[in-house]
Amino acid sequence: MDKMKIRVGVTSVTKGAGATFVSEAIDHMLNERDSVKFFVSRPDKFIVIDSPKSPDDVDVLICVLDPLPSRLKEGAPRYTILRSINVPKIWLINRDNPGVDHRELEKFLELRPDFSQEALPYESICRAEYNCERPEDSLKLKGIKELADFIKREYQ
Repeated sequence: MDKMKIRVGVTSVTKGAGATFVSEAIDHMLNERDSVKFFVSRPDKFIVIDSPKSPDDVDVLICVLDPLPSRLKEGAPRYTILRSINVPKIWLINRDNPGVDHRELEKFLELRPDFSQEALPYESICRAEYNCERPEDSLKLKGIKELADFIKREYQ
């Protein structure tokens, strides 16, 4: 337990982008916990920090984007600040779906997001909750799983 831990920060570009959901899912996948029915943080190799207070708090920062144009416009000032921070960043589109025009999104952001997590049907989230399952275990979080695998490869 005394070994150095990798500090992974998760922050949203706008309110409601899903940073809390992403931080819990990524924490669960990085720390390879058993299927506990409630969230208990027992970090082994990685510490996931939801909404870090400063760039010095993290080794890598996951920036969660909501692809809705109105949300992107609202988050433009925060996005500019996040881009200027001198810490390794990973850009994740949360709630990605076929309605998102990726060329327009990349043009607006002036970058290509690193990962995307498709939008999850609300019914699936409710079903997981009522079955006392963690959404991270029962839903297809392909984008977040790929992100967790990337962090394990690059930062271990």
